[in-house]
Amino acid sequence: MNILLINPGRRDYIIKYFLKLKKKYNLKIFLIDCDKYIPSFKVSKDTHNFISPKNKDKKLYKSFLRKFIKKYKIKIIFPVSDRELQILAEEKKFYEKSRVNVIVSNQKFINFTQNKKQMSKILNKNGFYSPEIIKYYEISRKLPVIKKKISGSGSVFQSVIKKNWQIPKLDEKSYFYSKYLNYEEYGIDILNDLNGNYVHSCCRKKILMRSGDTDKAKIVNVKVFTDFAKKLSLFTKHIGIIDVDFLYNEKKIFILDINPRIGGGYPFTHEFGFNYLKNILLMILKPKKRFLFHKKIKKNKKIFTKGISIYSH
Repeated sequence: MNILLINPGRRDYIIKYFLKLKKKYNLKIFLIDCDKYIPSFKVSKDTHNFISPKNKDKKLYKSFLRKFIKKYKIKIIFPVSDRELQILAEEKKFYEKSRVNVIVSNQKFINFTQNKKQMSKILNKNGFYSPEIIKYYEISRKLPVIKKKISGSGSVFQSVIKKNWQIPKLDEKSYFYSKYLNYEEYGIDILNDLNGNYVHSCCRKKILMRSGDTDKAKIVNVKVFTDFAKKLSLFTKHIGIIDVDFLYNEKKIFILDINPRIGGGYPFTHEFGFNYLKNILLMILKPKKRFLFHKKIKKNKKIFTKGISIYSH
């Protein structure tokens, strides 16, 4: 079975996880990216690597994808970054007619996650919590606040405003402001089946962060987090994996972000023993199979760290 990973970039661990499944499930792994120097291309000689056009020209990119997927008889498509999610969501029905499985949610959900300001408002109206949105003219009397990009991934251009002199002189339209909450930060992977039904979740307490990705974390098993995951899954009806960042103060869970794809924290879930990628493959290969995760999270939870691989080009 031919599978395609789109824009894997530096997330070479995803490639390694699929390579471990290669023999058992007879996988032929294709990678496409607009940068020929990405680490993922150097992981193994057993992947088939191709350069794609940049997705700024949507018409050109869609045309390239359609031709590529037809030529190489791709059966499953996994997006690895945010950049192609909108395009794949738009094209999903087209590919389904050709029996190509695109592991991406519908356009409505992708749009919901792409606008962080609007997402926060919608969550608060639907029984969830997120940090209070602060209007520009309110900043000085509601310090500290966080300045965030309305769209974008990771914590690029994010900053904490603690003093009046740090307040921007102009209200920049591509940013919004929210109340800074100094609570413990967590990430949770929530796995749904291909019909949008909850399957499993795995939560981690963040210990060390870098560029929006979690580098050090501890797996935790708290009923309130599992209940939260089930509630959010029912609301989103997403497909496959979402990566959710949140704060917890022993009373409320405040959602910071929802990434509708394999997130930077997934290696902690995977290394602990919850192989969501394998289960997504089985959802396609054995659609009637019931998925069970038998591994228990003990009280003496492990701490995992994520490193950086170096390759010569």
